[in-house]
Amino acid sequence: MKKIYLSILLIFCAIQLKAQSFEVSVQANTGLSHYTGAGTVSSTFLNVYEQQRTGYPNGDGNRNATIFGADIQWQYISRHNFILGLQTGYEALGSKIDITSIGSPGTPATGSFTDRLNYINLNPYIGYRFKLSKIRLDVMPGLDFALGIHGSETGKAITNDNVTYTSDGANGTTRSDVRLRLGLAAYYQKFGITASYSHGLADFNSGALSDSVLPSLRFEVMRIGLSYRIK
Repeated sequence: MKKIYLSILLIFCAIQLKAQSFEVSVQANTGLSHYTGAGTVSSTFLNVYEQQRTGYPNGDGNRNATIFGADIQWQYISRHNFILGLQTGYEALGSKIDITSIGSPGTPATGSFTDRLNYINLNPYIGYRFKLSKIRLDVMPGLDFALGIHGSETGKAITNDNVTYTSDGANGTTRSDVRLRLGLAAYYQKFGITASYSHGLADFNSGALSDSVLPSLRFEVMRIGLSYRIK
C-alpha cells in the first residue's frame, strides 16, 4: 500500500512540473454511509453487562449514519479536457443500528448504536470535463484507498422504565478499505459542488473468528460537498 501511495505522489509531482492546466482545490463534505451485506440488519437487541449498564449490538447495522470529511485536490486537465487527479484527506464514516430490546428475549427499549470509522483517504482518478456555458462539469471515476486510523462505537438505549444502557467503550484501529468510486463536480468560477458514491471491495468479516462462515460485510459511502479552487 505504501508503495502505491508513493508512486502516485511521484507521478503527480512530475505532472505538476509540466502541467499547463493544473488546479488545486480544498473541499469539505458530508453525507451518509453504512455497512452492506446479507448478514446486516436494521435493528437488533443489545448484549449487556448489567452491573455496568453497558453493552454492544447483536449484529452489524445497515442504517445510514451521517459522515463528514475534508480534503485537498490536485488535478491536471489536458487540452482535450481529459482529467488526471488525486484527492487526499480525512473522513469520519459510520454505520447505525437500532436497538429494540435489552437482551433476547428481553426488556423492550429504544435507541441506536453507531460504529464510527475514521480514515485517511487517498482517491486517484481519471475523468473528463464537459464545458456547459459558464459551468464546468467533471466526471471522475476512480478508487478510494482508505487507511484506517481509529474506530469506536457510540450510542445508548433506554428501556420503558427509563434505565439507560450505553456503549461498552469498544474501540481500536479501523480496518483499511479499497473502494470503487464515481465522483461528480460542477464548478462556476472558483466555487464548486461535489458528489460521489463509493462501494467497498474489502470484506470486513474476512478473517473473523467464528464457528461458521460469515456473510460478506462491505461499506458504502455517499458524499456531497463544497469546493474552492485556490489555484
